[in-house]
Amino acid sequence: MLASPEIKSPNDFSNHEDWEQYVLETVAAEQVAYALEFGRTRRFLRFYELRDKQFPVEFTDEVGRLQVLDDPERTDGLRTLNGRIFADMTSFLMEAACAEHDVVIDEPPCQEIERLLAYIGKTNPWFALWVAYKNRPADAGARAWRDCVRQTLTTASEDDVVFALLMSQLGELLYLFRDNDRALPRLFFQRIWFLHYYRSDRSAERNIQARALVQGLLEATDSCAFA
Repeated sequence: MLASPEIKSPNDFSNHEDWEQYVLETVAAEQVAYALEFGRTRRFLRFYELRDKQFPVEFTDEVGRLQVLDDPERTDGLRTLNGRIFADMTSFLMEAACAEHDVVIDEPPCQEIERLLAYIGKTNPWFALWVAYKNRPADAGARAWRDCVRQTLTTASEDDVVFALLMSQLGELLYLFRDNDRALPRLFFQRIWFLHYYRSDRSAERNIQARALVQGLLEATDSCAFA
């Protein structure tokens, strides 16, 4: 069991809003950010417990290491760790779903990726912005992608701006895999598919996942897969 701040668990509340209000009223102001982030860790732990799945030891060890740090390093580190835990949970659920339904994709990799590109182009506004930029008329000028994002998303949060910039990297890599008719690494199709489902208050976590996907695709191309 993880050590935790001496406050109630979010699992003791019927909804997340009540839990957050409890933390705001109970915890010292300088401790609120950490308490809320640790609450997410405890909810994740409950996910593993309910499924009779062992909570990864490396996550438990990392929580222990972070608890002796001072803020903001402690809270920032826990936020990053929660992103890794969430990724592990997502992979577990996807593997379970595939096993349950015995999913078999009987189509060439290029067609599978084309289907993915069409879907995220319609549902992910940040990716759609990159597609529009990439397909802009030749006489539209040589405005850099970064400048396009900054000028288009003038009222967006910094996390949204960063996510939009990551979408260009993801898109170029997906095009590379498609054009070479190469299959995506295991579970990458599903993880990319669900990127836009992150709630607005989980944008930092979403960006961590996007960076991990980009890095994973880069490593796949570096492994001589396109030689």
